[in-house]
Amino acid sequence: MNKTVLIILTTAVANYSLRVIPFFISRGKDLPPYLKRFLEYLPIAALGALIFPGVINSFQQNPAAGIAGVTAAAITAWLTENLIYSVTASIAVTWYILQYI
Repeated sequence: MNKTVLIILTTAVANYSLRVIPFFISRGKDLPPYLKRFLEYLPIAALGALIFPGVINSFQQNPAAGIAGVTAAAITAWLTENLIYSVTASIAVTWYILQYI
């Protein structure tokens, strides 16, 4: 077997095990409310940690455009709770700043 294929299979098994084992261990048990709230916000925090550095580095000539776009998206999301409006506001603000400022 090729060494690369062996490495891929080993990491696949390790990754799958790390995702499945907690599921079977916690089956039938209720989580405390504070832990449920924490786990609900975890994907949002991880997504923010992945996206924000890219936003700043994407517009090296004008990083304010990316920051303003994220700010517009955050404010729109907070006010409307609508994903389409948030994305549209972010794109519009970023485009405007890159074109006219």
